[in-house]
Amino acid sequence: MTKWEYQFIIAEKYGKGIFGHVMPKEVSWKVHYVNGETMQNWDDIPLYNYLNRLGEQGWELVTMNEHTIIRTGTLPVEHLYVAMKREKV
Repeated sequence: MTKWEYQFIIAEKYGKGIFGHVMPKEVSWKVHYVNGETMQNWDDIPLYNYLNRLGEQGWELVTMNEHTIIRTGTLPVEHLYVAMKREKV
């Protein structure tokens, strides 16, 4: 029977803005949490780089879902929930 191990990632849309407006050109997804733990310097870890590194280690993307939190008086907070798996050796 094949056994799997999983990794759960939460990425946050992160970018610089002017007067509270986010500039689309400067926005990217950053890896904020991995398996429930906050990443050190998370705003320096682009999601595409992190996923490429995991792919080289044998991880496969299982699912990716976007979720937006809207709070009154603030900009929305956007998250990507990502699940990865690879065969357990």
